[in-house]
Amino acid sequence: MRNYIFKRVSAVVLLSTIAISGCKQDDYINLTPEFTLDALTNPSSIDQVEQVLNGAYANLRAANYYGSASGTGGGAALMPDILGDDLYESRQSLANSKFMSDWAYQKNTEQIMLIYTQMYKPISTANIVLRDIDKFTTTANVKRANRIKGQALALRALAHFDLFRYFADNYDRNSTTTLAVYYSKKFVVSSEEKPARMNNKEFYDNLFADLAQAETLLGDIDAVINPTSALTRPKLSLAAVHLLTARVNLYAGLYPAAITAATKGLALAPPLATSQSAFSGMYNETNAGEIIWNVQFDPGQGGPTNLVYFASQANAYYRVATEVVNTTGTTGLIRNNDVRYAAYFTAQANAQNPTSMALTKYKGKTTTSNANANFIAMKTGELYLIRAEAYAKSSPAQDALAMADLNTLRAARITGYVNESLTGATLITAIANERRRELVGEGHRFFDLKRTTRVITRSPLTCGITTISPASNCNLPTSAREWSFPYPDDVTKANTNIVQNPLWR
Repeated sequence: MRNYIFKRVSAVVLLSTIAISGCKQDDYINLTPEFTLDALTNPSSIDQVEQVLNGAYANLRAANYYGSASGTGGGAALMPDILGDDLYESRQSLANSKFMSDWAYQKNTEQIMLIYTQMYKPISTANIVLRDIDKFTTTANVKRANRIKGQALALRALAHFDLFRYFADNYDRNSTTTLAVYYSKKFVVSSEEKPARMNNKEFYDNLFADLAQAETLLGDIDAVINPTSALTRPKLSLAAVHLLTARVNLYAGLYPAAITAATKGLALAPPLATSQSAFSGMYNETNAGEIIWNVQFDPGQGGPTNLVYFASQANAYYRVATEVVNTTGTTGLIRNNDVRYAAYFTAQANAQNPTSMALTKYKGKTTTSNANANFIAMKTGELYLIRAEAYAKSSPAQDALAMADLNTLRAARITGYVNESLTGATLITAIANERRRELVGEGHRFFDLKRTTRVITRSPLTCGITTISPASNCNLPTSAREWSFPYPDDVTKANTNIVQNPLWR
């Protein structure tokens, strides 16, 4: 299980991330200034290894991972939302990602190739950390080494899972026939070996092993990873590992394990944000609120928003479906007595969209509107939702416990909320709707539909009405091949051991 690179004589590191699937000599990226060639090939200290870890975090900011460009990017941030039904393409769109939101992508679609390669970059960098950290571990610094190594394992698990969500056809934990992705665990300079895809069971085995080791290591460290007094939490902590473990188990249908991991996460996570300032502050960097982990975008490093909302010009390329929220504030899933209403959206009505709202939660920090905002990738609210769904779907169902978690979250968000008592299918639907409310614009919707109903039906109030939206595809049936991305042509041509997804052959 290896990463393969080609080096050129240069003052910077040239790291090929496509190479894990067999690569061409010209495929490379610059990793400077996060670390230098010496740090890659001949690290001289544990300090230098930690610098490489910082480079792995920097990889996450790229436009096709958590960052964005004008109308493009956002592979793990906003792309899953435009692929779903929470957002619709507006008449302000530049059509740069229309082929994605219309499910018209193909094996040669550049954006799929960019997502694929970008998500392997932090894996490659994390593998460098894991290759070198033990060389500099002593009895005196072992807790520091645990902190570095645990984060690298968590990053490697996160990026592999993000790839898996797109490229696997389903999330069956023990399937030996469903093709997952290759789980890369070593970084080796080579061009000869061409690894094949793993099946789901093999993939999950590796993923859970990394998460378990990360949990152990991050439970015995030298320093707090994210100071509680800070406004941001840009590093993966033990609480983040618990959340990721809970998320993976939910996808895999391992509900008791999801409950256990979510409960561990809640024991360490910040309390739910209950005020408007605490909740909105997570998105404009004025309050840490209930952030467990955010992807940090400092000045000049861009941000996640420009795929859907071009902040500097207030152009909403994709607007929020009116069944989620609208300008009246009295109908839809999110209403004006909910802290999410003001934190997430802005009314920017025009002739084509008189009642729809723009998703502006990432428009900028403090009061600016320059697209430089952090992406809130993990927060306490998700832990409650994971545990509620796992309780409701357990056998036998634990509806009372699920309802308690759902009521707790709603009470923190909605002024004047009165507890409900739901059971069975009605409760499961309510939890799914609460995920739409809580996680809109946070990279979940397409995957939530893929792992549950596996049907997308976009609103007839917008989709198919040419005066409102240029979107031409409004329904994605269960049998559609677009539920999984095709492996890019360049990858399968370079590595003949890669087997294409069945419906894309």
